[in-house]
Amino acid sequence: MHAVTTSASLSQQAEQACFDPASGLLGVIAQALSAKHAVVVHASGTKALALVPERQEYFTELAEDELAAFCRLPAASYAVKRLADAGLNQILNQGVRGRNIDELQWRAALYASRGRLMKGCGRDDVVLLRAWPNLTRLPGTPNAMRIAALLTRYPTTVSVAHRLLKIPVEEMNEFYSAAHASGLAVAVNRKPERMAEENIRPHRNRGLLGQLFERVIGL
Repeated sequence: MHAVTTSASLSQQAEQACFDPASGLLGVIAQALSAKHAVVVHASGTKALALVPERQEYFTELAEDELAAFCRLPAASYAVKRLADAGLNQILNQGVRGRNIDELQWRAALYASRGRLMKGCGRDDVVLLRAWPNLTRLPGTPNAMRIAALLTRYPTTVSVAHRLLKIPVEEMNEFYSAAHASGLAVAVNRKPERMAEENIRPHRNRGLLGQLFERVIGL
């Protein structure tokens, strides 16, 4: 699945715009990782996902298209509930497969980007890709492999890379945001900035959870 925004937009606007990771799912993930608490996150009308910082994993029944929509919601849309040990054990005993949290961070940034850079990233950052994203498991952009090949061997800026590769700056913004959020990319010309965190504010609307998560949180 490609996440590049299909609507026409001006490159100059894409270079100037940014999105705040704390205002969406990335902020919820950061709060859970900071608190080191396992939590269940859901939104009205969707299934849920569980974040387990101790295992650096997340669990969900959401299909990729559902997860894409989930990642684009504002932070206030999420309801978050701490997951007790008994609930976590029930998930694990059911054989639900966990995935690395950094993969969720990649998805959350890629889908939330919509052609914009993540706050804390800059168009003049000299970007080094420390490792390739697993593009057989993760959603990417149309030129993700070309971008990864360039930034792994020749660290460069978003502005230069999009001209060298002759690809939209919006695509570079999405790739860099996802790689930065998941820890795969660093700006070698400056100190990394810590992602801003917001308090988790449960939404008063209760979402529709998958059957397993319903049992776990006692709905």
